[in-house]
Amino acid sequence: MRRCIRVCFLLLAGTAVTGAAELPLKAPPLIPFTWTGFFIGAHGGFGHGHTKFYDNFPVPDGELDADTRTNGGLFGLQVGYNYQIDWLVLGVGGDFSWSKINANFFCFPFGDQVCSASADWVASITGRIGVTNGPWLFYVKGGPAWMRESITDLATTQGSRAGIPALPGDQFYGNDTRFGWTVGPGIEYAFARQWSAWLEYNYYDFGSKSVPLSDGGTGFFTEEIHQKLSVIRAGINFHFDWDTPSRSGPLGYASAATTDRQAPNHVLAFTGADVAKGSYGGWVGGLIAPFKDLDTSGLRVYLMGEGGTYKYPVTGGSIRGIYSSGDALVGYGFEGDNYSINLLAGANAINHMLSDIDPENSVQGTAIGAKVRGDAWVNPTANTLTYGEAEYSTAFRTYYTKAKVGFDISNGKQIFLGPEVAALGDERSRQWRVGAHLTQMKLGSVQIDFSAGYANDNIVGAGAYSHVELSRNF
Repeated sequence: MRRCIRVCFLLLAGTAVTGAAELPLKAPPLIPFTWTGFFIGAHGGFGHGHTKFYDNFPVPDGELDADTRTNGGLFGLQVGYNYQIDWLVLGVGGDFSWSKINANFFCFPFGDQVCSASADWVASITGRIGVTNGPWLFYVKGGPAWMRESITDLATTQGSRAGIPALPGDQFYGNDTRFGWTVGPGIEYAFARQWSAWLEYNYYDFGSKSVPLSDGGTGFFTEEIHQKLSVIRAGINFHFDWDTPSRSGPLGYASAATTDRQAPNHVLAFTGADVAKGSYGGWVGGLIAPFKDLDTSGLRVYLMGEGGTYKYPVTGGSIRGIYSSGDALVGYGFEGDNYSINLLAGANAINHMLSDIDPENSVQGTAIGAKVRGDAWVNPTANTLTYGEAEYSTAFRTYYTKAKVGFDISNGKQIFLGPEVAALGDERSRQWRVGAHLTQMKLGSVQIDFSAGYANDNIVGAGAYSHVELSRNF
């Protein structure tokens, strides 16, 4: 009986194979597309603002001191979550845009004054509701918003206002972070399994607020400033559809190559922190392989947001700075048995906010520029590591470069220890570092890289630094 069962099974198997050969191949099963899930992305656009200055010093009198229009570009990053119920899509998201929406204009009714108004960055947390038809999504969004504004007033002839002397060349500065709201419609199109492109209009109203302006000495006055913005933005989103059977196929279809095995890794997510003399910073980002996995050479997308604080000495005290930065780069990754190389280029924006007036510091406000980046990871042998990275942005001429070598200290587990060197800076500051690193430690599926050593900075002098980064593949 046991032999009969085996023979019968072989006969049936042979018949099944023969029959399968005679039948036409079926298409991969259709997976209904859904908007449900988390997403991240980048955007750019153009903004138009309406700014008014009203006299309120020493007492509000309603006098209009300036009425101007501002214009300029912006660049930013966004993150959010959608939930689809049949044809209805509900979502929540946050975005941050570095802005160059500004203008220079004549202001005030006394003498010749030249003013400037700039929206350095705009951020919002919004809810949205939309209707979907296949890959199309039509929505409206709205919620609270914030804006960082910078104001200047330069006297070009001698005059006075409310007893304040306005000598030629006297420069008054003011800045403020204000709260408001935003609302607007948009349209989004899913052009691939995990990718969508969108276009939207945003109206921002930041109301009115009294902003102090100072020349850094005894000169001081306030202006009631009204701010409104209209922004058109276009962007791209990467969707984390972990709940679907495959992330490799085209829109709506499973990949025949991956339905019967574990899905490959498409995202390297990373976060970290850096501490040096007088400075603290952190970042979060991801390297994405849009169409192939990270172990295969192909297109790469790099998104990163960074922020932190620093302090530097000036005559009579010190100034505290807060910076933020964002990258959206695209390029190509080269993968081999013992190497990984990424070459990337795209857009970068940087903002520096200072706690006090510093006319000598050119690195303040917002700069948007082009950025290039390259990194290379090579294992010459199973027990050795070489790594290097370098990047440069035209925004404040900012650069960062690092190189390290390592030797396996873990008996084949590939945890590497060795020296590293680094150089970083911008058009104002320069710093170099020499230290040691411990790379590729593991905590479950998370990789931990740590380094520390000596740093020398042309602004704050000598000190120590430490650097830690966590990464994980998805």
